[in-house]
Amino acid sequence: MNRFTLINKRAMAYIIMPLLFSTIGYTVLYFAFAPVLRPVVSSLNLIISDNKPGYSSRIESIFKENNSGDQSITTVDEKLVEMPTYGTHYARLEIEAAEIVTDLYFGDSSAVLKKGVGQYFGSTIPGYGRPLLIGGHSNGQFNKLQYVKAGNIVTITTNYGIYEYEVTETKILYAFDKSAYNLSQQKEQLILYTCYPFNTLGLTSKRFFVYGDKISGPVITSPQ
Repeated sequence: MNRFTLINKRAMAYIIMPLLFSTIGYTVLYFAFAPVLRPVVSSLNLIISDNKPGYSSRIESIFKENNSGDQSITTVDEKLVEMPTYGTHYARLEIEAAEIVTDLYFGDSSAVLKKGVGQYFGSTIPGYGRPLLIGGHSNGQFNKLQYVKAGNIVTITTNYGIYEYEVTETKILYAFDKSAYNLSQQKEQLILYTCYPFNTLGLTSKRFFVYGDKISGPVITSPQ
């Protein structure tokens, strides 16, 4: 065995193989914990600032105030729905009982949350029969979320339909509580959340959650 071959074998043993196993290990951990960590990272946007210069200038709107469609229809073709991109203003959220009226964005960066409320991009838009996870500042658009009670109606107006959700309950949970929501469930559950206690500056360990079930609004159908 020559010296060059010996050096190559040592390099494989002490450098390349550990790097390979580390890469595989980090990849496995990423896919295992990503569903848990991503919503947690999103919740941190409620309390941190976005320092990217000019970020807010890139926020666009596809929402048209008087273009919510025929409210008598029960389904809407997916081809007719303009899908929002990350950071896009695509709807309006209202809770009349709590005097909340705010723009709804797809995406929940801190730049978005300075303007309205943001939907976690790992959840789906109204009409798909899946959960919606929406966050806002407790010192901002969701300050009055503290007055929401079971039985109140949350209205989300989009270009393709108006959706109503009846509040079923509210909860105060820790930010890392895995029982707070289940985004894989086959149910159109609306989940609103903000930092708790209200009117507190800085990092808080708890969140105030509002849960609601869909009671009206067209179902988005995919083309056959």
